[in-house]
Amino acid sequence: MLNIVPVKSTPYPTLRSCIDDCIHSVAEWLGKDSKCMYGNAWQVSFEEQQFPDQPLIERLALPRISTEALSAYHGLVFSYIERKEPEMDKTFMLDMLESRLSSGMPVLVGFDSYDCPWCLAFRKLHTSHACLAVGLDRSSHLIYLTDAYYGKTLEPVDFDVFQKACHFYALFELCDSSRSYTDWQATLQGMLSSPINQVQPDQVAAHLRAYADAYLNTGITADCPAEYSSSFMLAANTLPIHRIRFSLFLRLLNREAGLTALSQAAEGYQLSGEQWNLINQFMIKVMCSGNKLSQRRKIHKKMHEMISLEEQVLEELTHLTMQSGLVQ
Repeated sequence: MLNIVPVKSTPYPTLRSCIDDCIHSVAEWLGKDSKCMYGNAWQVSFEEQQFPDQPLIERLALPRISTEALSAYHGLVFSYIERKEPEMDKTFMLDMLESRLSSGMPVLVGFDSYDCPWCLAFRKLHTSHACLAVGLDRSSHLIYLTDAYYGKTLEPVDFDVFQKACHFYALFELCDSSRSYTDWQATLQGMLSSPINQVQPDQVAAHLRAYADAYLNTGITADCPAEYSSSFMLAANTLPIHRIRFSLFLRLLNREAGLTALSQAAEGYQLSGEQWNLINQFMIKVMCSGNKLSQRRKIHKKMHEMISLEEQVLEELTHLTMQSGLVQ
């Protein structure tokens, strides 16, 4: 049994990811950090409508955590694997788990939270959830899970139940780090100016404004608003979660730099995450009360206020990377 303490990735109960929590738990267990994997979290794009009834929130695209940065800056490899043949085979999974755990590394396991008794979505909503497999007892047919998202230190689960619900897993490895975030300026510049970025810093505000304007024009509609609310929040929360993630990344850099500008930028992105979360909640209320244009206008105004704040902070960060010899 691996004694891994469950660690939450942020202090916000509704603004964190179960996968983030798993990675943070493993990183802290190994005496490492992991927040450079959030260096691309400032990105967001609003894509063209693919079909007439495509939900508005599905057009908002945000990047996955950067596993490359996790390896390069923190020496922790995270390999995500969708279950398919031969991984769907029960014996394969048992052997893989036993082998990995015996080597002293946990395995991230993902499954449908509809089948997870301690999840809020249990028997209510089909959505993915992730825990750490930290122990296995083949004779008792039990797998032992640590769930940082829900603060569960050790949960025994019948392997047959787990096997049917599990649809992905991820492996951890150690590697040599090749970069250091103590050179905060180079790290930040690389995260902002990489040519492989889906969008560039000066394009983010335009994409967010297109999203805000599309909401004003159409709002959110659903045949059954009460049932759709949970699905919408799961998707919509990716935007505030990414803002909180980038705030954590900036705070990590500021541990080395000690710059007022970096501290203020981190606070700005934290505020942005909190405010986008409130905006999502108001969007749900408006949807459930008739999707009135007058109410959408109020939300639209608030969205533009938040976009202007992000635009200003991102401009300041970009400018910061071009300066040298800065003092607090």
